Amino acid sequence: MVASAGLAGVLDRFIESSAFPINEVNKFSVAEKRGGSRPDFWEMVFWWTRKPLIGARAVIAGVLLPADFSPLEFRRLVRLWPSVKTPHRENPIVTQQLREHFAKIRLLDPFAGFGSIPLEAARLGLSEVVAVELLPTAYIFLKAVLEYLKLFGERLVKDVERWGRWVLDRLREDPDIRELYNEDVAVYIGSWEVKCPYCKNYTPLIGNWWLARVSKESSEEEGEEESGVKKGTFSGLAWMEPYRASNLIGVRIVDLNKELDKKEIDARVNAKQGFVEVSGRTYDVPKANIDAKKEIATCLACNNIIKKTGKNEEWYVKEALREYNSALERYFRGEISLEELLASRARPRILVRVRIVGKELEFQPATEEDNKKLWRALERLKQMWGDPDIPTELFAPYKMGTAGAFRITLWGFDKFYKLFNSRQLLTLVKLVKLIREAGRRVEEEKLEQGWDKEKARKYAEAVTTYLAVALCKHTNYNSIVTSVESTQKIIRESLSFRGIAMTWNWVEEHPGADVIGSYVRSLTNIAEGLQYLINAVFGSPSCVEVVLDDATVLGKLDVDEKFDLIVTDPPYRDDVPYAELSDFYYVWLKRALSGIDEVFGVMRLTPKFHREAFFDELGNEVETQWKAFALREVSENEGRIKYFGGKKSALEYFKSLLTESFKAMVSRLADNGLLVTYYAHTSPDAWEALLEAGWLGSKMRITTAYAIATESTESIVARGKIRLDMAIVAVWRKGVNGEALVDEVYAKAVENCSKDALNYRKAGFDGVNLFVAVLGKVLSHFTQYERLIGLKTAGGSQVKELVEKHIYPATAEAIARSYGAVGAKLSPTSMFYLLAKVLVGRRPRQTRRVLDRTTSIILAIGTRSDLEELRRHRIIVRDEERHILLEPRWGMKSPREAIEDALNVRNLNPRAPTITTAIDILHLLEYYATTLPKDEFKRKADDIRRRAPTLFDETVDLVKILAQGLTNEDPEKELAKQVMEALEIGAPGTLESFVRR
Repeated sequence: MVASAGLAGVLDRFIESSAFPINEVNKFSVAEKRGGSRPDFWEMVFWWTRKPLIGARAVIAGVLLPADFSPLEFRRLVRLWPSVKTPHRENPIVTQQLREHFAKIRLLDPFAGFGSIPLEAARLGLSEVVAVELLPTAYIFLKAVLEYLKLFGERLVKDVERWGRWVLDRLREDPDIRELYNEDVAVYIGSWEVKCPYCKNYTPLIGNWWLARVSKESSEEEGEEESGVKKGTFSGLAWMEPYRASNLIGVRIVDLNKELDKKEIDARVNAKQGFVEVSGRTYDVPKANIDAKKEIATCLACNNIIKKTGKNEEWYVKEALREYNSALERYFRGEISLEELLASRARPRILVRVRIVGKELEFQPATEEDNKKLWRALERLKQMWGDPDIPTELFAPYKMGTAGAFRITLWGFDKFYKLFNSRQLLTLVKLVKLIREAGRRVEEEKLEQGWDKEKARKYAEAVTTYLAVALCKHTNYNSIVTSVESTQKIIRESLSFRGIAMTWNWVEEHPGADVIGSYVRSLTNIAEGLQYLINAVFGSPSCVEVVLDDATVLGKLDVDEKFDLIVTDPPYRDDVPYAELSDFYYVWLKRALSGIDEVFGVMRLTPKFHREAFFDELGNEVETQWKAFALREVSENEGRIKYFGGKKSALEYFKSLLTESFKAMVSRLADNGLLVTYYAHTSPDAWEALLEAGWLGSKMRITTAYAIATESTESIVARGKIRLDMAIVAVWRKGVNGEALVDEVYAKAVENCSKDALNYRKAGFDGVNLFVAVLGKVLSHFTQYERLIGLKTAGGSQVKELVEKHIYPATAEAIARSYGAVGAKLSPTSMFYLLAKVLVGRRPRQTRRVLDRTTSIILAIGTRSDLEELRRHRIIVRDEERHILLEPRWGMKSPREAIEDALNVRNLNPRAPTITTAIDILHLLEYYATTLPKDEFKRKADDIRRRAPTLFDETVDLVKILAQGLTNEDPEKELAKQVMEALEIGAPGTLESFVRR
């Protein structure tokens, strides 16, 4: 099948022009990621990366429309309209003319994830939308998001609700559930207790004694943003306190709202130090008695410290947890008794029960009976051991990048069933069986209503899939790797980190309680998500297809099948080990969506729904995703490579897979088609991998790039990061050819891109947006050539040299030019200082800009600076992995105090200064201009000019740039203006030339 001429004759696209409204797109993208504004279907189940819909919509529309398209009409189309508060909740306004144009376009997303891109393509009404995913878990979630609603519409929502109620009713009627849960208890909070090696008593290990710290209105105190101090009005303040009764450590509840008989309390709370101040009285909150990182615990019975006593010795607590997990398996196999299991040196323990009274939480100490119910659940599980619905699959046994995805295996938790206490596990197995039975009954019901067999089966598949997705959400909130989230929602999910972590204070839910993550609430989330999706895609003219395929091959697509547009979000190196982590869902999906039959005398899972996801071509069960797909996932994962015996380094393996995926995409791209990639790194080595894959490996060129917001404003602007909080959207075209001298390309890129930078700034670009937009234009100059002459290295390593020595410096220089005055000449040190000032945002309570590690490296490479030298000259100072820019302090009473503080922290004596950089002169002149009479200032300035004439001239250029380019809130803007006035310098002019350093 050959693509239509949907994009024929269209040269420059709207997204490639400075009219693309990136600021508005980012504004609404940030809002979309906040809790109250997220798309409802996102709440159906947690997934690690979900790009904002408004960003995806704007990118797709921006690529499809010509550069001269009306900006006003573009905003109207994608709903960037003043009257629309949440654009993603509104469908695009597609005119008849655009509808005809879009109806010719075919779009492919080979890394479809949770479906933001294909969903928005369908809402725009493209002819055909194909979403590809490698992993069965993501494939099933995509089916739930993109396919079923278009087929069945509103009736599906009603039947999912009906059969969800059927499952819950049957669960509540189950005698085990009735016996093992207290009907009035919504949540149980537990932890692990270990037998102290000193006093031999069991002591609970509590990582966090807080139960509720819910603030109605609060703020961090000035200067204490890192200390955990909040002052304000709290609607919930409660914590646990330990007490000793004979040899037992119990907990009592301190509920301050109850104690003071107040629904709201004005308080000052220090969560880190552990105290609450109310009306002059201080309440102490216990501190954690376990620090797993330091491998230290304190026995609450005898106060002895439980730690390593020898260098090569295993920590007692870790050893005890391993012992319990080993004993648990032996108990289920019938090798030891329950009494022997419970005599292990570690065991789970319920500490607190939580009731919901009206809209309030009521905390109560757990009883001995609460814990006995856990042991009775163990007995039930032992009776059914060997049931294929119990997930006994192994976790991936290797370490996965910085996430350490399953480091919990070090504690003996090596199989999925061990992530749940006995009552949780028993309940989840019962839910699986009920969901499977519901699916069977749905199919029978539709057949009885006269549906044909294929349609009835497809409908039953859809209903069962949604019931199973609700189960996935429930497991995420109901395991022993959850934790207490005391400030908002009680429960922090199992997958809230980029790995499965060992946690203390886990949470167990009653599946029928109306609390976040329970099965009943998860079903509500499903229904709300389905209603959102019906409004979004039901009635869309697009043909939407979800394909289980490998993006490095795309072998399930017809070889002649071409797409006008490919928009995708490939994995970011080692960001998330999807294959391994999403197995947490996979083991439950596989059971709920498969059948059980006796095969050769053994009960086994058999194909039912989504056979292609859970069984291979021969009908063999795909045990886990990590075993089947880990080496095919485009990701940088050293643990995988070593485990499977790979010869390449993890980075080289990632690069090779990324290159193969680019080649596969290009082979499916129409000649006049465009490829758009999201990429959440701007670090040089990340761009090296991307350019090797797209430019060197696939002969594609970048024409433009944008930083599209993917998180909240707090993450993007306030923290001043240029990594991960924003995805870099790059537009690629075919047409790489010819060769050129790299130095000539550099000079042309700087000249042209400084004008682009100025245009972007006039259009409202700043900070990260400005950096990435200019970076995209610089890349367009370098990537248009097949070969660049003058690079010292050959092969893949030439990309590293190109990025570090040409692309980043050209970007930095072009941006600096856009801020500069005529003839400005800045050294690397001054360039670094300038770009840090104009590109990095300042967090509200920070007194100086903070540069994270990646930002520091990017700016150092881009300005050809050396971080060690910058530290030596006191331009920056190290703060762990970050750097603080030693600029005039924000928040001071006057500019004079701000610059006095800067001189002090930089150890620069204004009476007898030692001058080594233009920044020294800058700060000295700023100090003199605010403290000395004009004549005395001139005398000091003339003295500095005689001592360091070149540096003085550079400082004058820098002063002009800062006076023009800084925001009004920056105290150095006013200081620079005062220096200009004292030096009798006119306003900065337009830059015509800039000396390349």
